[in-house]
Amino acid sequence: MKRSTIRWISFCIVAVLLLSTLAVQAWPSPNNGQAETLSDLSSAVTGSGDAQSGQQDEQTTQNQQTDTQQPTAENGQNTQETTDNAGDIAQGEANGSPGNTTGTTNDTTSGGSTTNGGASGNNTGNATGGNTSSGNTSSQNKPGGTSGGNSSSGNNGSSGGSNTSGGSSSGTTGNAGSSGGSSTTTKPPTTTTPAPTPTQTGKIVAGYYTSWSAYRGYTPSKIPAGKLTHLHYAFAKIDPSTNSIALADPAQDRKNFAEIRTLKQNNKQLKTLISIGGWDYSVYFSDIASTAARREAFAKSCVQFILEHGFDGVDLDWEYPVSGGLAGNTNRPQDKQNFTLLLKAIRNALDAQEKKDGRDYYLTMAGADNNGYLSKIEVTKVANIVDYIFLMAYDMHGPWDKYADLNAPLYQPQESSPQYKHSVSDGINAYLNKGVSSKKLVLGMPFYGYMYQGVSSQNNGLYSTFTSAKALRYDIIRSSYLNNSAYKQLRHADGQVPYLYGNGTFISYEDAHSIAAKVSLAKSKGLAGIGAWELSHDTSGTLLASAYNTLYARAQTAVQTQPAAVYSVESFYTKRSAFYPLAG
Repeated sequence: MKRSTIRWISFCIVAVLLLSTLAVQAWPSPNNGQAETLSDLSSAVTGSGDAQSGQQDEQTTQNQQTDTQQPTAENGQNTQETTDNAGDIAQGEANGSPGNTTGTTNDTTSGGSTTNGGASGNNTGNATGGNTSSGNTSSQNKPGGTSGGNSSSGNNGSSGGSNTSGGSSSGTTGNAGSSGGSSTTTKPPTTTTPAPTPTQTGKIVAGYYTSWSAYRGYTPSKIPAGKLTHLHYAFAKIDPSTNSIALADPAQDRKNFAEIRTLKQNNKQLKTLISIGGWDYSVYFSDIASTAARREAFAKSCVQFILEHGFDGVDLDWEYPVSGGLAGNTNRPQDKQNFTLLLKAIRNALDAQEKKDGRDYYLTMAGADNNGYLSKIEVTKVANIVDYIFLMAYDMHGPWDKYADLNAPLYQPQESSPQYKHSVSDGINAYLNKGVSSKKLVLGMPFYGYMYQGVSSQNNGLYSTFTSAKALRYDIIRSSYLNNSAYKQLRHADGQVPYLYGNGTFISYEDAHSIAAKVSLAKSKGLAGIGAWELSHDTSGTLLASAYNTLYARAQTAVQTQPAAVYSVESFYTKRSAFYPLAG
């Protein structure tokens, strides 16, 4: 073949190949540019699968509780409330910060691997640095190995760190503390579940649930959450060595918290708050409120606590500032001002967290219902700080008195009495007369009563001396006394409350009618809402249903109007300890 022919054939071949290449590049992709190559297509499919898998994993972890290990209790002891307490009666609020949601990721930059918070919520690290373990921290917040022991969940040292006293930590991530080792920096957790829906003005229904209720079989899953807007969990305590909030019954508390998180998932209106203090655990309030440094540390620990355990806020039940409360409580004259400063520190910490995750966190307090208590706090200042004050409008009379009397009369009895008189109406007016807005008051109502034994038959036992007395849950009154023909069922016209007399026994209590009357009074005065101490005292839900139906009702129970009366009361809250614990 001639050389010129060969050149021509070669040229044609090159031209054909060039034209084929140009044609392929110009032809539109069947995937519209989403995956131009097999490699690209494979990556797109894999990425989609990973995203779906990640969502499934997140959903799974939301239903798991990662806190399977129990930390050592403060000073090596676990406090378990296996019986009802007079603290029930005096109930208190806990200080907790915004509830963090479940299943979020907590990154540690110098403490180990990234961990998933799971159902127990996320841990942002301690107030001044600490260990992280599977997104959970011990709410004891003790310095690592304070007494040489092991920290089973990787405790955070709020004022010191990496096992400075020789104790080892079994936390799965890095061990760090601000004054005992390398610092662990944590990334603020991201909220993955929606915040609770807002509550309509004047429609708060708050209920206290006590940790020890579960020992009687009344677990959080049995709470009628659909009839509540706010659930207060009682109680957490105070660790004075670290100026932090701490679990009172770690093992049971963690179980209860898991069930409460489930309640929130199924009841979008429900806000949950950790109540701190109460009758038993107010011992160290005066100490942690005494200096700015201690207040700030405590406030930070409260925020950390609510993020870790999924609460929406903190409730303080300090019983009591300046004087009173359980024997052995620390008190200072400066408590009056320090209480305000403590609330302000917690509010500031909650506000800072709100800016981080764009949701609301709540701060509330419980307050006694008399002028003696109000003289020991800066009531208008604290009212401006908190979202609401839970007014403990009960225990107006009890076993600490000399005579059998009514626990929570709506209005003062007009007949002669051998002792002081007080009423629910008086308690509300005491706050209003001090300048507190009605929109900051939630009327607390008792789901329990008092039984006085050894009374005389005169006046059916009312105002009689007695030989013994104790508190009774409404459950016990309903099951053992209301259907007992030996007891007469009576009602006080002025007090608008029921009572029983029989067998030398006088019982003051509440029923659906008296609860409805109290709620109606709260509505007529424009209060923020109503509440109950405490839910496990009425497992039938009778009293809560009456309160809820009256508050949201189409019709309102008529309430008699009486003028405010002069009130002079003994300081009951200094004497109640002799009748602890609550019977029934």
